[in-house]
Amino acid sequence: MKYELGRLEAELIFTLERNERTVFTVDDARELLDSSDEVLWKLLHRLTLKGRIQRIKRGHYILIPAKAGYLPKWREQIHALVDSLLEDYYLGYWTALNHWHMTEQIPRTAFIAITTRRRDFVYDGVVPVHFITIKPHKYFGWTTGEAGRHRFRVSDPEKTVIDSLDLPQYAGGVVGVAKALSHELDWNKIIEYADRQGNRTVHKRLGYLIELLETDVSEDVIKRLRSGISPGYSWLDPTAPHEVLKHNSSWNLKINIPSESLRSI
Repeated sequence: MKYELGRLEAELIFTLERNERTVFTVDDARELLDSSDEVLWKLLHRLTLKGRIQRIKRGHYILIPAKAGYLPKWREQIHALVDSLLEDYYLGYWTALNHWHMTEQIPRTAFIAITTRRRDFVYDGVVPVHFITIKPHKYFGWTTGEAGRHRFRVSDPEKTVIDSLDLPQYAGGVVGVAKALSHELDWNKIIEYADRQGNRTVHKRLGYLIELLETDVSEDVIKRLRSGISPGYSWLDPTAPHEVLKHNSSWNLKINIPSESLRSI
């Protein structure tokens, strides 16, 4: 369906595009148009219905340019735009695995780690944005990435691995994480991150994968991981069917993924 823009609607849209203002507030729109609140709210409502802007949170909107459509390049822009909306956050899990080229799969959802709870939303009906609330002590290990003129926070490669083993459901499961271990990683940093994460199951999963995949690490890495495991058995992959194929007493894991599936990665 084709929607035409009224004079004030066009003035706001074109001014925002000319100034390269992707994220804007109600106050920004009021300043640009110099109109009454009644006129302004009606205008923003109409533009939302016409699909030219989308409300992200109270008083904050994202401009959806006409060129957006379903272009993959535009879908990626949501990662950069989040930096204008949040403070304590970073792109993580499957999204970060993709960012660091640790997976060939392109996640349709943008996974964002935050320290305060926030409601998920779908950007332009195309990109689901899923917020994962983490405890403050897990908020570390991020770096700065760039997309065009935008900058954003993303977990570094080592934190991406640790986060993904901590919550595999947001990273395509343990199988999705296994491939990342073949990339160049700082293993001292990984051990440090695993200890700081506070989930001893991460040590179990990581140690098991290293041995199974014969990852080239020092014996010291294995010893440090083994010293960090907790008693009791944990699931190797909580996203896979809870059917025990075997128990691994070396890492205190209930194996529920065939070894062949992981070795074939």
